[in-house]
Amino acid sequence: MISVGTMDRTKYIGGSDVAGILGISPWKTPLDVYLDKVQPRKDDPDPRKQKIFSRGQRMEPYVIDLLSEETGLVITRRGERYLDPELPFIAAEIDAEAESGENIEIKTCSPFKAREWGEQQTDAIPVYYTAQAMHGLMVTGKKVCVFGVLIGADDFRVYRVERDDETIAAIRDKEIHFWDRVATLSPPPVTALSDIMRIFERDAGTGIEADAKALDALMQLRDMHARRKELSDEIEFAEQKLKLFMQDNSYISLEGKQLATWRTQQSTRFDISAFKQTHPDLYDAFKKTTKSRVFRIK
Repeated sequence: MISVGTMDRTKYIGGSDVAGILGISPWKTPLDVYLDKVQPRKDDPDPRKQKIFSRGQRMEPYVIDLLSEETGLVITRRGERYLDPELPFIAAEIDAEAESGENIEIKTCSPFKAREWGEQQTDAIPVYYTAQAMHGLMVTGKKVCVFGVLIGADDFRVYRVERDDETIAAIRDKEIHFWDRVATLSPPPVTALSDIMRIFERDAGTGIEADAKALDALMQLRDMHARRKELSDEIEFAEQKLKLFMQDNSYISLEGKQLATWRTQQSTRFDISAFKQTHPDLYDAFKKTTKSRVFRIK
């Protein structure tokens, strides 16, 4: 392995790309990773995601120290990036490394994600992190990756992922094939609606003939729309019966327990039509045009 400094992330495949390339990432599709390499986004990142990422970065040194205290592992390096010894387009940034030879990955997550992590001191971790660990072991040649995971504020856990050469070989083949796509500008097929919205901002005005699967989906959708209309009418009729029964009462109850309410509410809304009529210049100065693709069944 070759230790390197800062690199342009468009020039190599890193550990954070692997799950997306394999199609197992909850955040990125293969096409997302491809486009991030050949035409990185120029728009600002999602503020919510950026906030979570920044918080994780700030917590990382603390969690590394916590891992060292809990396990006795002696930390020798932090945040080193390595190039694959054979393929210059593959690299891995390792959060920390232990004197005894383990790679160390640090994760922080919400308590709502706790169920995704299994029994401690095992490899029962989310599969997308297993892929990242194997990638790091592939590049560094190490045998074990230790995960220090802080869930919420005080649930600290330790996991161990051991090198699996068969899995690593499969991942390596996928990465080589993916980089061939990047080098030849051959995008992977779309796998999610987000892919469509990213590459086709607007429709082309053309048509496409339905195949058997599309026709089946359309028939199902039409049936569901019809049933939704019927159900909506039934709901409205049932509500009317209850409102007639309640008259001016605020709620209906059974043995002291409220079952439904019908209370007067007051809301204030901005009258756009009146504002446009009274202040047309201001309306034109502040109006914003947005584009979206609207789906309708004929």
